[in-house]
Amino acid sequence: MSDQQSEAREAVRQAKSAYDQGRLAFFDAIKKALAVGVGPSDLSRDSGFTREYIAKIRDGKGPKGI
Repeated sequence: MSDQQSEAREAVRQAKSAYDQGRLAFFDAIKKALAVGVGPSDLSRDSGFTREYIAKIRDGKGPKGI
């Protein structure tokens, strides 16, 4: 494997880690907003998710591992 390939693979691993951390922070922010009374309609507009998906997150039926 060339140095360029190794660097490219490392870049992918780092980007995946950043994505996973950002995704966790995103869902955590949604849960916190729900906990302080922000409604699903407002969060739908802010997040780009449907109200139904926000409700699933609220009810603990959202994505696995979040």
